[in-house]
Amino acid sequence: MKQQNRIRILPLAPLLVPGAAAVERACFSLPWSEAGFLSELQKEGACCFAALSSSGEVVGWAGLESVCGEGSVTNIAVLPEFRRRGTGEALTRALLAAARELALDRLLLEVRASNAPAIALYEKLGFSPLGVRPGFYEAPREDALMMQRTF
Repeated sequence: MKQQNRIRILPLAPLLVPGAAAVERACFSLPWSEAGFLSELQKEGACCFAALSSSGEVVGWAGLESVCGEGSVTNIAVLPEFRRRGTGEALTRALLAAARELALDRLLLEVRASNAPAIALYEKLGFSPLGVRPGFYEAPREDALMMQRTF
């Protein structure tokens, strides 16, 4: 359990899934469903974390999937009112720790090309640009910047 600015980072458990799904709905135009979260939690090689406020509310979540020594970030989402306060960084650091624990060679992610704050955070944490996926995101349509962190 990690504490950052009164935010606790915990493994995402089924009890926390409704809160994580609410974060998805607040952050994304095509959010994951509760069923999608529950399915993800059952996958071998999947690892998910929740960020909880001091009141116990789920204010963010992050996940990764791994196969054959390579990991891919499935999502990092933080409620708007908890952004720029260390929540996203704490979640990303939890993913990095999980990647090391899983002995991954590298961790990949996609980020909207216009999301300068997230790109800056990922670069701060050792991710580097790898390429562009044209039109990767929908609603609105946008390119994704692919980034990687090697271990």
